[in-house]
Amino acid sequence: MRTLVSYDEIEEVGQNFIRLYIGNREPPPKCVDIEGFITDCLHLPIVYAGIAEKDRDKLGFISDGKYPLEVFDGGKKVSTVFPTGTIVIDRYLLRADKSGERRFTLAHEAAHVIYEQMSPTAPGPRFNRYFDREHEYMIDELRDHFTLCEMHTNRLASVLLMPRFLVEQTICDFRNGEFVRLYGRNVMCREDKLSVQKMADCLGVSFSALRIRLKELGLIDYRDISEYFATEMSF
Repeated sequence: MRTLVSYDEIEEVGQNFIRLYIGNREPPPKCVDIEGFITDCLHLPIVYAGIAEKDRDKLGFISDGKYPLEVFDGGKKVSTVFPTGTIVIDRYLLRADKSGERRFTLAHEAAHVIYEQMSPTAPGPRFNRYFDREHEYMIDELRDHFTLCEMHTNRLASVLLMPRFLVEQTICDFRNGEFVRLYGRNVMCREDKLSVQKMADCLGVSFSALRIRLKELGLIDYRDISEYFATEMSF
């Protein structure tokens, strides 16, 4: 099974969606209001609840209006069917120190909604309802398909939070337009680590998320690893 969606398509759709949402606002925002994008642009409600699913890695969910979600209500687990299109986020992510994780989870669920419009084979809230019941798919085939869809959805979530035009503007604001230096393929000097952290804070994302995004966008100044030892190490 193929998703029929390319990374170039994901980039173009994601960043232009954010451009449309931002419009001609003055001054332009430094950070994407992902909650506002979901409610005002995608017209979907957001609910924060204590998710009680067995899979504790499940911090976000999009309701199809049929599948019940286990949530905590008054200290007890209850099965709740939320209205179709409701994005449910674990209230644990409302903690101040979970801001970056909450924003990415919101962006991930928003990306699922958009991605379903882009790919005719994208899985929805209930994977099995999207496939031909007459066709017996191999387990490995399904697993690979879901993995690829999740990779694409994660990429789209990154684009929604960090569209190229905002990342480039942030580099101008914090580094006077100079790309972040990487020695070899992955080594960053202390000075650049601090500036990347400041840029990540401005964009409302994690250090690691911005680092990956900078690579995806080709906004890296790659240098020989020998330069790192010559300039950064003082033994």
